[in-house]
Amino acid sequence: MKIIVIRHGDAIYENADRVLSGQGQEEVGQVGAKLKEFFKATKIYSSPKTRAMQTATIIADKLDFKDKIEYIPDLTPSGNAHNVISFIDVNCDMYDNVILVSHLPLVEILSYDLNQKITIPPQFGTGCALVMDYNGVRAKYERFVSPYENDYLF
Repeated sequence: MKIIVIRHGDAIYENADRVLSGQGQEEVGQVGAKLKEFFKATKIYSSPKTRAMQTATIIADKLDFKDKIEYIPDLTPSGNAHNVISFIDVNCDMYDNVILVSHLPLVEILSYDLNQKITIPPQFGTGCALVMDYNGVRAKYERFVSPYENDYLF
């Protein structure tokens, strides 16, 4: 199974909520366009926070994803990585291509835990994505996608 962990794009405060800024929308659009070159999502899961939901929607549009985006409460900044991994193990099969849209610090904790704490993940700037190959036990990092620079291959 392929898993892509994505940090939401740059966000600003709007009233009492944080939403994607124009820059954040652009970042996520660029990453979505890069992902479309080699990835077709079968499932997209997002934090229920507005900035993550907006990110998931932009990524889904760029990837021509027509299914429903699902929201997982544990994909929030203080969410539990173990619970997210357990959710993936139960609800996804080895042929799925899964996108998880979340926040710092969870994107880094989740990536590290999926990798069985062997390789420290790259630092996630806003809009960045880490592509992993997950065999149900350990994820191997394959590619880091950034809106600001060339992809990094592992």
